[in-house]
Amino acid sequence: MKVVYIPWEKALRMCYALAAEVLRSGESFDAIVTVSRGGLIPARIVSDVLGLDELYTVRSKFWGIGGKLYDEPLLKSYEELPLRGKRVLVVDEVVDTGATLSKVLRLVKGLGASAVKTAVLHYKLTSSVKPDYYVEEVREWVWIFYPWSFSETLYSLAKEGDGDVVDAAVRLAKSLGAELGMLGVENLRLSLKEYVRRCG
Repeated sequence: MKVVYIPWEKALRMCYALAAEVLRSGESFDAIVTVSRGGLIPARIVSDVLGLDELYTVRSKFWGIGGKLYDEPLLKSYEELPLRGKRVLVVDEVVDTGATLSKVLRLVKGLGASAVKTAVLHYKLTSSVKPDYYVEEVREWVWIFYPWSFSETLYSLAKEGDGDVVDAAVRLAKSLGAELGMLGVENLRLSLKEYVRRCG
């Protein structure tokens, strides 16, 4: 599987570029719904640039360990989503297959939103849904590794290999040029041991 690491500097630039794209469109929104956990940082930046403090979270899980898919995205909301009659922007980091984005769109529309648009950092052409706003189009399917899912992604990718998961994940991080300095190798090892303990 081809993996592309997005360093923090580029990831943050992309978040601001996405916010600017929405801003320049002239569209106005009343609320943002973000797909947790991957969309949290992009959504927070977009909400800041647009001056929107009405930000809601929907938890979605579609990808399992090592890039395996569940049968369908599992959605859960931890809060009321008062969206009736509102213009809503749904923000996530990437759209792969379109399954999660489609399900979130159905949820938001079902809650009575008057209009719904979508925004992501990466739009993969493998998706059944084309987002309204995006920063980069991805023609060849790759696993995009964002810095805000550092340990989780390394664990998921290393879990599929042979040998010690922790050592494999550290080697993978180094081979991808991932920024180990922020967490440090020893703390990364501790974090990965937690993943092994919790997830097996």
